[in-house]
Formats: sequence, C-alpha cells, structure tokens
Amino acid sequence: MTRSNGEGTIYKRKSDGKWVASFYEEVNGKRTRRVVYGTSSDDAHQKLRKALNRIDQGMPGIDSTDTFKAVAETWRRTTMRTSGLSKASTEAYVGALKRKVYPLLGNVRLRDLKPSHVARVLTAMQDDGLSNAYQHTAHKAMSAVFKAAMADGLIASNPTMAVKVRRGGHKDKVVPDRGQVAALIVACDDLRLKTLVATLAYTGCRISEALSIQWSDVGDASIAIRSGKGGKSRAVPMTPALAEIIKAWRLEQRQERLASTWWDEDHDWMLTSDCGTKWDPHNARKKFRPVADKVCKGVTPHSLRHATATLLLEERVPIKVVAELLGHSSTRITQDTYSHVTARLVQEAGDAIARALG
Repeated sequence: MTRSNGEGTIYKRKSDGKWVASFYEEVNGKRTRRVVYGTSSDDAHQKLRKALNRIDQGMPGIDSTDTFKAVAETWRRTTMRTSGLSKASTEAYVGALKRKVYPLLGNVRLRDLKPSHVARVLTAMQDDGLSNAYQHTAHKAMSAVFKAAMADGLIASNPTMAVKVRRGGHKDKVVPDRGQVAALIVACDDLRLKTLVATLAYTGCRISEALSIQWSDVGDASIAIRSGKGGKSRAVPMTPALAEIIKAWRLEQRQERLASTWWDEDHDWMLTSDCGTKWDPHNARKKFRPVADKVCKGVTPHSLRHATATLLLEERVPIKVVAELLGHSSTRITQDTYSHVTARLVQEAGDAIARALG
C-alpha cells in the first residue's frame, strides 16, 4: 500500500489484481470517500493526481455515476421548484425532457455525457421537423439540469455550453381574422377543444393560462387568470357566447367524471383530460393542429391571442386596457408587439383629421 503525497491511498486489490486509488472529498458538506481504478500502479497514480487536481480547482474529483434521468428527476423535484422559473417555463422544460431527452439520454451516466450527446438530441428534433424554439427549450432544460449537477459537485462541466442551438428561422406569424376565428370555433366538434379555442379567442390568454384555470376561477362575468406570466394575476371578461360554451362543456365533463374509473380529486381544472387531470399542453396542441389547418393553415393556439389583441385595437379599445387584458407588464410591450396595428390606426386617424379639416 502506498500514498500519494499523503493525499490518497493506492493499493492492489487481491480479488482481481486491479490497482485502486482512494481519496476523500467534500460532497454536499460531507467528507466522502472516493475511488478510481487503474491497470497499473502508475495508471492509478495518474488518475489520483487528476482527481486531486480537479478538487484543487473547485471541481468534483470524479463525476457522478448516476444516470441523466435520475439527476434530472431530482432537479425537477427540488432545484427547479426554487429556481424562480415561471409555471409555463417549468412545464415546457419538463415536457421537453420527458419527450425528447429521456428517450435518448435518460439511461446514460452523467459522467459519460458529452457535447455530442446534446447535439444528438437536437439533431433528432430537427429530423422530426420540430421548431428551433422547441429545440432551444430542450437545450435550456438540459443546461439547467447540468448546472444543478455542477452545483452539487456531480460533474465538472456543462456539456450544453459547447453546443449552439439555432434561435432564428421562426415561421412568419399567422394571425387569423375575425371570420376565421369564428369558423375555427365552429369547426371544433370536440367540446373540450371548442372550450379551449373559445377561451383563447374570447379572452386573449395564453394556452398555459387557459389550461391552468380552475372552476373556482370562473365567474358569471369574468374569469380569474391566476397563473399569468411573472406570477401576475388578472381578470378577463366572460362573454355570453363563451359562457354558453363553457356551460355545455361543464355538463359533458360531469358525465366523463361519472363514467371514469378514476378521477383526479385533488384539483378542479376547467379543462381536463378524460380522467380529471390537467390537460397537457402538448396533447392540446396536437388536437388543435388538424382542426386549425382546415380553417387557416399555420394557426397556433398563440395565434388566437394575437387575433384577439388585433381585434381589440381595431375596435379602438384603449391600449392600456388591451395591455391589462393580455397580462402585459406595460403598454410598451403591447405597442411593440402590435406596432403594425397601431401604426395603421394612427394613419387612419390622420386620414380622418384630413377629411374633417380639409
């Protein structure tokens, strides 16, 4: 048995003849024994020196043997919940991990993951025709997991830092006009989907906000949006047409509840799956797409928010009111986002003055 400058122990294991180098490092505030293996005494010495050098640089001596999925699930249950991420962002991150990252990297040990593994996930998403925005979400989700692992001393570096993800190339925004919005609502044979589409169209809320509405938030004249971006709550109007659709859906939902063998009793979501759980945004979009393409190809749930804002501005609703209904933190955001509408309205106002004054 030998020691390396008093900082580790090296010995040859009798059972299999392998050389073992052991050392101690602090992990989460605890003094923990670590070991590395070598094919010879020199090999073990080199690996021990490398481990001790990493510790001197503030890195873990050796990387974790846990799988990516195990570490990511720990991050999801702990660090993610105190990270300050919005509810929509956390849902997007978790969805991307479960659908696109776990199938490829879930069972790979954290210590074995390299930038090429990250690139493999993004390439697979490109091959599936998924948007740059979704790829960017998956990249950010992986990065968040790796950053948390580094903070816990599980790995020394973040593989995502060496992989760039494209953020450009977004498709042109498709904004349906009022006739197309009305046609889209009519085209929804499924009452669950019709309720979602009508809620988005009549209130201008985001899909994440619509799917987070509970029945206690639904009033006679308004709907409370309690999961707005940045944690800001607001009220949106309940029109008679929307109220009628929601009422019909509630009756159908009650029938689903009676017929279901299990129902989520912990929540009372307005828009649910067929067993009472919160309707997953991915599944909602998947159901929305074929119906929307029949009416106006390229329309997304978020397009309805743009359509509502455009309609409100065209109807001369004050921009401050529009900003409040949309949940924007300032009217500047509304003005910047819908500058094409406001510029046209200013021109129309100028033409009206010219006609009046000559």
